[in-house]
Amino acid sequence: MLLATFKLFSRFSPRQQVLPLAKQILFLRRLCHLLDKGFPLLESLKMTSWDPILAPIASTITSQLKVGQPMDAAFQQANFSKNVISFLYFSRIHKDLPSMFRQCAELLHIQNEYTKKLKQVMRYPLFLLLFVFIAFGVIKRTILPSFQSLFENDSTKPLSLLILKGIDYGMTGFGYVTLLLIILLFAFRLYLPKLSIEQTLSIYEKTPVIKEYQMFTISFLFATHLSSLLRAGLPLKQALEMMAEQTKYNTLTHYARMILEKLNEGTLLGQSLHSCTLLRGELTAIFHHTNDLETLSLELHVLSELLIDQLKEKLTRTVQLIQPIFFIGIAGVVVLIYASIMLPMYQWMEQI
Repeated sequence: MLLATFKLFSRFSPRQQVLPLAKQILFLRRLCHLLDKGFPLLESLKMTSWDPILAPIASTITSQLKVGQPMDAAFQQANFSKNVISFLYFSRIHKDLPSMFRQCAELLHIQNEYTKKLKQVMRYPLFLLLFVFIAFGVIKRTILPSFQSLFENDSTKPLSLLILKGIDYGMTGFGYVTLLLIILLFAFRLYLPKLSIEQTLSIYEKTPVIKEYQMFTISFLFATHLSSLLRAGLPLKQALEMMAEQTKYNTLTHYARMILEKLNEGTLLGQSLHSCTLLRGELTAIFHHTNDLETLSLELHVLSELLIDQLKEKLTRTVQLIQPIFFIGIAGVVVLIYASIMLPMYQWMEQI
């Protein structure tokens, strides 16, 4: 979800336009289906181009492959997302293209599905919140001054006036906090690429929500890519060296180099992961009790699948909680405003 939020705050420098997620998912699934049927890659791309929507993508990738470009570079030219390009970088060694395309399609599907759900869930609460702000703005300019003038000579202020003032301070504070968060997110998105990897990791580790997101992302990528490289028959050190050479995820590159340095110093594999603070504890546990590369590859693959399941559960739970929380908060404000206005009227009626 943080990823969806950060995408709202683009940098001033121009960047390449990314294909819509729905089109990326359709292309990857179509290509994966043809490869599963036994067709060669170029033939599969040719058959995929029969769909006019996908023809420009297939043409770009085919032309890049024919001039000798690797798979990840070809897909980058076709404007696929960073996640897809990162996965296909490792296809240079791991030749199971259908599996790679299937994983990419699944990740993009999760991102696309929950982004849509989040937009649907947020649409009505945001509309209500805007309505409440406008309504209270009218109340603040009309009713609140009248209340203040009525009770300005009283030594003790009535509860209704205190409630209105409290709501006023609360909504004003909420607006300022929201504005401050937007500015901070924009500044974070703008200046993050200019920081060194050590400074970036320090920020991640000190920010709870971002830390949790980064721990999931880096652990998932580390487990998935290392598992695929080990299954392709690479020794552990060579697999880590290849991970250290990729450029799409700087944190993953940094951690792979740190682990290699620790191993060269004679540190045990499990202990070498302790300095990688954004790797989840499950990864460290796997490396502590597993020495066989085949078993290690299998357990890493299982862990990556479990992480995907956990992501789906967390996203589903978060989306389900958003509307009730918004509705309860908005209903509470509306009830307080209504009570603060009607309470003095009832008191005056009793005095008549």
